[in-house]
Amino acid sequence: MPLLETKEVSINFGGLWAVKDVDFFIEAREIVGLIGPNGSGKTTFLNIISGIYRATRGRVLLQGQDITTMRPCEIFKRGMARTYQSSRLCWDLSVADNVLMGLYSKQKSNLASILLKPKHVNNEIYESMQECLDMLSYFNPHLVNRRYELTKNIPHIDRRRIEISRALVGRPAILLLDEPTAGLNDEETMSMMDDIRKIKEKLQEICIIIIEHDMKVMEKVPQRIIVFNAGQKIAEGLYQDIVHNDDVIKAYLGGAAI
Repeated sequence: MPLLETKEVSINFGGLWAVKDVDFFIEAREIVGLIGPNGSGKTTFLNIISGIYRATRGRVLLQGQDITTMRPCEIFKRGMARTYQSSRLCWDLSVADNVLMGLYSKQKSNLASILLKPKHVNNEIYESMQECLDMLSYFNPHLVNRRYELTKNIPHIDRRRIEISRALVGRPAILLLDEPTAGLNDEETMSMMDDIRKIKEKLQEICIIIIEHDMKVMEKVPQRIIVFNAGQKIAEGLYQDIVHNDDVIKAYLGGAAI
């Protein structure tokens, strides 16, 4: 059974099919890349499977369970986390506070325990902080030293790392990455590729769905690539096959294989 599967997933906005009849699957430990022209439906597809949009028709199955109508918070609790193309960090909170948000749904403390069991609450906070620092140190040990700094004062690439750490700290089964190298230069992009490989080293069972326009990333990171165009899946396969596919060349690569 695939870890995640969609069956004829479609969504319609005002008569326009932004995503239409997409069949998709991903197995545990697999990395799948999504490419396609701007407006081809890649991010919309991620929004459907993560619960931000509700499909007009079709089904989304997570570990065999139908999650098509579930809210994002419910899907998150079942093991799916994501990042976004544009940052969703809280600029006026510290680095540590931003990562701690990723553990919110796993925390057991409530108002009663704060009043009646303060030692238990303090222990939970301490353990949560240690998990966050462990995740940050895996990507960039320097971020641990800056854990109390405001996020708005952190370099752009490290903000990306903070977002990924926030998504990973709860140990999800599936990680969705929406253009993690957006706004990065070539050197930073290579560093981010190494970070994604580190994710697989640390969390070996996790599967990753990544949207990217940078073909260097698509060549090196995913095991399989799916191509979207006009809301539909037009090709699927290894990088070497995708870049020589006539439909892909016409829709995405500007007429010549790379």
